[in-house]
Amino acid sequence: MPAEKVRLRIGNLAKAVLVSGQAYQDPKDALNEFVSNAADEYVQAERRGERIRVMLRRKGRYPVIAVDDTGRGMSPDRLRAVARSLFESSKVGDTRTLGEKAIGMLAFQQLGGRCDVVSRAEGSSETWLLRLERGRATAGLERERRRVRQIPGTTVYLSDLDPDVLRVLTQRKVVDYLRARRGPALARGDYEIEVIEGRSSELVLPEKPEGVRLAIPPRHTLWGRIEFALYVAPDDGRRRRVAVVGRAGTTVVDDLCELDEFAGNPWDSNQVSGQVVFEALQQTAGRRAILRDREAFPLFVDAVKAVESAVAQTVERVAREVDAQTADRLSDVIRRIFGKVLKELADLDNPMRSPNGYEPGEGGLLETERPEASGENGRGAGPEQPPDLTELLPPPADPVGSQPDPESAQPERPGSSRLPSVAPDPSPAEARSRFDSELGIVFFNDVHGDYLMVKDSETMLLDYLATLVAKEYVVYNNPRASADELGEELVRMLVRVRRHLPRRA
Repeated sequence: MPAEKVRLRIGNLAKAVLVSGQAYQDPKDALNEFVSNAADEYVQAERRGERIRVMLRRKGRYPVIAVDDTGRGMSPDRLRAVARSLFESSKVGDTRTLGEKAIGMLAFQQLGGRCDVVSRAEGSSETWLLRLERGRATAGLERERRRVRQIPGTTVYLSDLDPDVLRVLTQRKVVDYLRARRGPALARGDYEIEVIEGRSSELVLPEKPEGVRLAIPPRHTLWGRIEFALYVAPDDGRRRRVAVVGRAGTTVVDDLCELDEFAGNPWDSNQVSGQVVFEALQQTAGRRAILRDREAFPLFVDAVKAVESAVAQTVERVAREVDAQTADRLSDVIRRIFGKVLKELADLDNPMRSPNGYEPGEGGLLETERPEASGENGRGAGPEQPPDLTELLPPPADPVGSQPDPESAQPERPGSSRLPSVAPDPSPAEARSRFDSELGIVFFNDVHGDYLMVKDSETMLLDYLATLVAKEYVVYNNPRASADELGEELVRMLVRVRRHLPRRA
């Protein structure tokens, strides 16, 4: 016999209302539901650029939060329909709006004990109030006489607020949250959002993208277009993230890395920002995750995976360009430092030869250090004071990898034009660095662990690169020396190099 069909019903309506309204992980998510309702009203009324006001009064005897719009407003019949149509939204199927579950109004229970919906419909002079209370299965409807609206629209008052909510919903946090969640719609000019607390008012502005825009064409699917607006910038310590945008230009997930499929490079590099837009994606009830359906979500994953390699290559290219620019800037600093060091060692005529060797690469046993000269040239007259970094950074540096022109050397420093430069190694191996005697360049390994440890501090990076040059200088010129002798020679060189490093702040 066929299976019996049993109609489902809500056994405890009051409890269902309470639980449904507390499905939000963060009080800001609950507040966002009322901003969504105002935004949807503007979309349905085809009013672009209208303003939504979020007003915070967290202090005083009666704290309250209000969300106000100047839309078409609601008549008593419409307010009754709102109360009677929970879980049956009239917005279902309207891709322009976000609402679809008709439980957003119940989100007030995450914030406080009471929600007053005060509205005046177009064409009417009356203001009406719909009052909901936490955990109650009934709502009250009456004509509002105290908070009469002068123009059509709706204001939602949230009161009897929980103490934890008052600590979380500060103006700064609300502005930052709405910027992240509603940046795409704000950038398009769909509406404006103003957050007011006391005498302070701040307009929520969309984030300005930074870096190189990736030319990624949209991907067409049966469920609509998947659009990419991705930017790659150098890593400067700021957190950058890629948002996932769904229906009505609203952010579904703040950070693509929250999804297990994209929890690694390049999305967590802090170099990629922007958004991926796919209006077919749906949110879970708590507005904090993507609904992993069997239709739209797999298409989204495949589309993002398809561009992942191009994004990773751009991240690597930008990082290497920044490293090359930094090395180019510091290269001249290092050349000046070694010019002073080798001048002290009377070795400028052959700058890549140790004072104790003979010819470049020929080396020889280390001998006793020659005494520093004194007299007219000033050598041995006492330690020179190290310069500031600003004194050592001249405009502009030589292009990375270029050969200095011997003809341009100053007469009093005939070997300065042959001082070594530094540049990232185009084909790094395992070593920290290598010296190319033909080009006169010390190539450093920009993927070595030691380099990665110091690259974010220019002071430490300068010290590191200068150490590599000193190491290559000594090793190249003393190939037959023992380990102990090389160590002693390197220390002798580093002592002089570090005397001329810029003073640290």
